[in-house]
Amino acid sequence: MTNLPGQGPSPWMGSPLFGRYDEDPGRFRPQYYHVAIDVPIGAGGVGRGSIPINNEPFCMTSIRHRIVGNTADPSTSGLYQDGQYDIEWKDEQRTYVDGAINANLMFGWDESGYILELPFPIPFAGNKTLSFTITNRVARVLVPEADYFEVQICCAGIADLGELKNR
Repeated sequence: MTNLPGQGPSPWMGSPLFGRYDEDPGRFRPQYYHVAIDVPIGAGGVGRGSIPINNEPFCMTSIRHRIVGNTADPSTSGLYQDGQYDIEWKDEQRTYVDGAINANLMFGWDESGYILELPFPIPFAGNKTLSFTITNRVARVLVPEADYFEVQICCAGIADLGELKNR
């Protein structure tokens, strides 16, 4: 009986349990980048953060946002997943908004499952930096007292890891 391509003992892995395609199933992998930004609790407070992209091609398909902390019991913490903050974002060459836009309007609201993908995937060659500015829209009272609340931004997409080199 002859083996189909990818079946049988693998000279690369040294085990009959693996085929030649098991070593590198492909060059494209999901990739997530994030940044946590401290935003002042006062209305109009501004927080800034940046995400450096690895030295590999990355095609960004969506941006997500979320307040981090005890939002499950807002009556005791003061934190709500209210989306009452605006986001501006850019890279070194382009600003992607004409001004601060409400986060839920731009990227969707994951509390309801309403998540917006980007209108078109954005490719980056690598070694780029995405910068975010978050502006708080409402005065917040946090328990215990704090001067800032944290918003986490996640950029999701696909990384191109390149072809596997022969050993």
